[in-house]
Formats: sequence, structure tokens, C-alpha cells
Amino acid sequence: MSKKALFPSEEWIKDYCTRLSDSREYNRSGQGWKDPIQFKITDIDSIDLKLDFKSFILNLKDGKCMGYQLVRENRDDAPFVLNATYSNWKRILEGKVNPTQAMLSGILKVKGDVAVLLKYAVAATEMVKAGQGIDTEFGT
Repeated sequence: MSKKALFPSEEWIKDYCTRLSDSREYNRSGQGWKDPIQFKITDIDSIDLKLDFKSFILNLKDGKCMGYQLVRENRDDAPFVLNATYSNWKRILEGKVNPTQAMLSGILKVKGDVAVLLKYAVAATEMVKAGQGIDTEFGT
């Protein structure tokens, strides 16, 4: 039995980046994308995760994850920033909420050009599928 990776530990983020690059569906649907995306947990300080960073950035380009950065300060460092509470990120990763619906309903708050993100709705769905493929443990 494999060990579960805590969301969003560095181990989880690294696995996520690898899975995105290895996903044929994401490779196709992400063609033309060129911007990093920052993932923020708005209530990260109230969750017992023992992390030394506040958010992470995936460096995405043409359907591949070129790497990631851990952001230790509480600031926006990418052209696109996705903000949600920990429980809402969990709901998205568990498939209880569609990422496009989450954006449109405000469950997932977006900084950046929403029209561009919606153009890549299929890629967003594939990103969620890649995250769902990780044997994930969630904090409390």
C-alpha cells in the first residue's frame, strides 16, 4: 500500500506536476497556455498542515508542467491566482465540484483573465483529474 501525500505538501505538488506532464489529455487541452498559475488556500493558517509555505505556483506551458515554486509569503506572484478555502479545494479534488462551476459560482475565486481560463475549461478539468489521481490525505 502506498503512502498518501498530504495536500498541499511539496510531495503532493511534485507528484501533481509530474502527472500533468504525463497526461495526454492535459497535454492536448493545455496547448497554447503559457502562464504560471498560483494556487492559494485562503484559510491555510487555520489548518494544521505544518507547511513552511503559503501557496504554490505551477509553471505551465503548452500542456506541460515545467516545474513549481513554493511561495512562503502571503502574496500573489503569478498572472493567474486561484483562491479557495481548504474545504473547497478538497471538494474540487474529490470531484464534488466541477472547476468551471466553482469559478463561476465564486467557490473558486480567480485573479487574472477569466475569459482566458474559460477558454481552457477542458484543461482545467484535466488538471482536476490529475490531482484526483494522487493518493491524497487531507488535513483538518
